[in-house]
Amino acid sequence: MKYIKANGFEDNELYYFEINERGAAYRQVSLGQEGCRVSIAPDFQLCETEVEIFDGDEEITPEAFEEVWHTAVEPYKNAWEETKRQYRPGTTVTGTIQMFYPQGVIIRLDGESYAVANDPVLRMHTPPAWMYPGYQVEGTVCGADESNFWIKLESCRVTGKRTDS
Repeated sequence: MKYIKANGFEDNELYYFEINERGAAYRQVSLGQEGCRVSIAPDFQLCETEVEIFDGDEEITPEAFEEVWHTAVEPYKNAWEETKRQYRPGTTVTGTIQMFYPQGVIIRLDGESYAVANDPVLRMHTPPAWMYPGYQVEGTVCGADESNFWIKLESCRVTGKRTDS
């Protein structure tokens, strides 16, 4: 992974990215006039295209990125701790596909709780017409992604039912 500090197009905008070798963003912090936005709930602000590096942008250390990241997600830590208490490993859960990230399929479990499922594995067992936001997913909690505040799911299946979310 590479870590980038990038200037925005507007004054006083800064972006911090964690990107892979192809420039796909995995985590992002956006700082601007509207405040701080992150690539996890509730903002879900993540660059959908390859991150381009321009003059004035700089590669930073993983530690520098983590410092910015931890400060940015601190307001969501209490909700994350509650989510982990609610969704223990081995629990069967039902949620709704919300979006697709490089890390996997993002599934809303309830108002403030999200999970991630393995995208290629889920696609192997799911009709293509069901791999869209709004379709219901059942799976088993297998852990927690402490970096992104997501519950990890395994043994997932898309039910074919659509929800109103």
